[in-house]
Amino acid sequence: MDYFFGFKSVISQPEAEPSPADTVLRLVERVTSSTLLEDRRDACRAIKALSKKYRLEVGAHGLDALIAVLISDPDLETSSFVLETLCNVTSSEVFDEEGVGAPVGEQFTEIFLKKSENVISVITLLDEYDFHVRLPAIRLLMNLLNNKSKEMQEIILACPMGVAKLIDILSDSRDFVRNEALLLLIQLTKSNANIQNIIAYERGFDQLFKVVASEGYSDGGIVVDDSLQLMLNLLKRNASNQTVFREESCMKEITPFFRSCQPSESDPGHSWSTQKISNVHSMLQVVRTLVSPANATQVVSPAQKNVYGCGLLSELCALLMSPGVPADILSEIICTVGESIRGCRRNQEFFGQVMASSSPPRTALIVLLMSMVNEKQPVPLRAAVLYCFECFLYKNDVSQGQIIQALLPTSTEAMQNISAGQLLCGGLFSTDCLSHWLSSVALSHALVGNINNKELLLRVHLAIAKDVAPVSLLQQAFNILQMGGKLQTRLGILTLVSTWLADSPNSVAQFLKLPNAVAFLTALVASNEHDDQEVLVQSLCAFLLGLCVVYNNDSNSNFSKESLCQLITKRIGVETFVDKLAEIAKHEVYSKALKHPQIRINTAADIQFDHEFCRLYKALESVIAKAVAPPTSPKGAESPSESELKAVSKYKDVIREQDGQIQHLRQRLAALEGDHIAAQSKIEELNVNLHHLQDQNTLLKAQRNNNVIIDESEPSSQSESSTEKLMKQLEALRLDNERLQGQLEQQQSAKDLGMPVVCSFFRPESSANTMDLELKTVRSRLDAMEAELAETKRCLSVSIAENAELKEEIDRLKKDQEDLLVLLADQDGKVQKYKDRLKTLGQTVSEDEDEELDDLGEDDEEFSS
Repeated sequence: MDYFFGFKSVISQPEAEPSPADTVLRLVERVTSSTLLEDRRDACRAIKALSKKYRLEVGAHGLDALIAVLISDPDLETSSFVLETLCNVTSSEVFDEEGVGAPVGEQFTEIFLKKSENVISVITLLDEYDFHVRLPAIRLLMNLLNNKSKEMQEIILACPMGVAKLIDILSDSRDFVRNEALLLLIQLTKSNANIQNIIAYERGFDQLFKVVASEGYSDGGIVVDDSLQLMLNLLKRNASNQTVFREESCMKEITPFFRSCQPSESDPGHSWSTQKISNVHSMLQVVRTLVSPANATQVVSPAQKNVYGCGLLSELCALLMSPGVPADILSEIICTVGESIRGCRRNQEFFGQVMASSSPPRTALIVLLMSMVNEKQPVPLRAAVLYCFECFLYKNDVSQGQIIQALLPTSTEAMQNISAGQLLCGGLFSTDCLSHWLSSVALSHALVGNINNKELLLRVHLAIAKDVAPVSLLQQAFNILQMGGKLQTRLGILTLVSTWLADSPNSVAQFLKLPNAVAFLTALVASNEHDDQEVLVQSLCAFLLGLCVVYNNDSNSNFSKESLCQLITKRIGVETFVDKLAEIAKHEVYSKALKHPQIRINTAADIQFDHEFCRLYKALESVIAKAVAPPTSPKGAESPSESELKAVSKYKDVIREQDGQIQHLRQRLAALEGDHIAAQSKIEELNVNLHHLQDQNTLLKAQRNNNVIIDESEPSSQSESSTEKLMKQLEALRLDNERLQGQLEQQQSAKDLGMPVVCSFFRPESSANTMDLELKTVRSRLDAMEAELAETKRCLSVSIAENAELKEEIDRLKKDQEDLLVLLADQDGKVQKYKDRLKTLGQTVSEDEDEELDDLGEDDEEFSS
């Protein structure tokens, strides 16, 4: 019983379950071998169900099969299953079903992209309107872009109408599909100007503005932000797309966006959601990209005119003065307005006339400056106001003059109105060091490139208190500098004074009249402070002292240009002065400020240098260094001694001798190069002859292997003909030789017998010499012809020997062929005999065997023939 029970347990044991790899292999085999559409579709559905949990197995065993189905199968449902499977396989994320493991999506993406036809087939499927086909196709392209962006961009560029098909999806009525296409285009347009240009030329801006309008402008969701991000990708650092944007009148499409941001009468307490802040910020970035100072002037100027012409500047100024705007958005609006008016006189005049809703009425510029000098305001907002004020004064000498003129009031009524200049001068006496810096830099921009304003500012006097007599603004600025204070205060005052004195000799003369001015600057530059902040102050003081040297009109005899240079040499040292002067350029803050007019800050302590001051320093640093340390004059140079002259003469002789040797070596080198070239040409000629002989040898071997009988008559006839020619020439030469020998003997015998000379002009000796020469020439020619004849005979014998060998080889091959035919005939007879015996014994011989035997017989006949 135990035996039968054990046998029963063995039989009833269940079979082991197949592994995931075996399951995938079976499904892949069904996909490749199924002829019915339903079977192939079911297999693709099953593979899609396994693609998340067993992604590695599906990708390793089924990727090629899935690609083949995607390219060749017209069924949309099957294509949707394949696309979803490929999305799972190429995804860069790790699915929960597959557990912990390294993502393999990038490796499968690389395999998929080996053939560009695979991507083109996916793009072709975008023409299908089916939701289950178009959406996974977009997601698959997105996965491929995330994993291999450069390769995908090149393939899509090469695909006919590839980018155009992606743009058409933006007009899809299904928001979900359209939004996925937006994300795909954002990734596709990164760092690829060609794709950006194609989208712009395919009226991509119109499609994007339609999406923004349909979503509700600034009040829309994240789709608005995505559309604006794509617009930014198309416009940043792309001058051609910016031109297309302007020529297609897209600027007027931005105006309704900012109009929707303003509070309405029904909702005065208009709130700003997080998404709205992001949307408005992105649109402001679009406007700033068009009018950025980093762009070329021929691009910025038309864009600024369009900003004013379409009413966008008016909407921005209205939003600027609206209540309830968040501080970060307000800072961005201020910078956008500043760049929109920078260097454009009409826009600057418009902004100068914008009024704020305040009591008493004030211009928007005054309200902004009041915010700038208010230490309670956020630092980014104050820095943005300074940038906007700089843009307002950029290349605007009229507004610069108005600010300085306002500091010289002519009536009591004018003194009661707060002006921009008064606010800036008031900021100089603030207790906030940042207000000192901002006010000083803002006031310096009223002096940039305007010598008249610099001289007018010398007339400005300030009274700190009622009981204190007013002092000049220049004296007051120097007093603030003397009192020390924080770093920002001193840097701001030095920036203002340096801009003031540059290119203004009268201002320099007034500054040198200030008590202790030169002594204070000299002491600071000569000090040995090693703190980074103090080094900056010393460098700025050296720059200011250098300006007093360069723009000195020598009106002050105590501090003329020459006396200041001597003072620097004695008290500081020229090398020390130049080193201190160059310290600014070594600082990181200087490099950042020089790149862009806007101040990029994280904290208030980062504000140290202004863009215009850095440009001024860069232009005048070398000028100051040359003025303070002029080159030494050659007049005072000592004449060389006699020993030095002898040494120089000796070295000259040595150099002359070496030069002669060099020339000789160069000539030898040229001769050797000529010999080398001649040898190379000779070698090439010999190589050509060698190749020719090798080709002939190869041809002879091929003829021998192909059993071709060489006709001996032709080469032998040729050899015989050449031999006959040589023999004829040899015979002619021998006859000439005998004739000349006879003439020579006759002349010798006549000379011995003393016979008279018949011709008076005939000279026996010269004739004999001539005959000797001719005889020698003929003998040499005879020897040459005999040598050539011997060589020809040798070649002929060699050819005859080779032909004999070839003939023997052909005879041997013919004999072997006859033996082979005999053997084949015997074998044919035996096969027929065995066939008859099989039939006699009752065995059946198949038709195939008969045909094979017949074919064999036919082959034998052909071979024998």
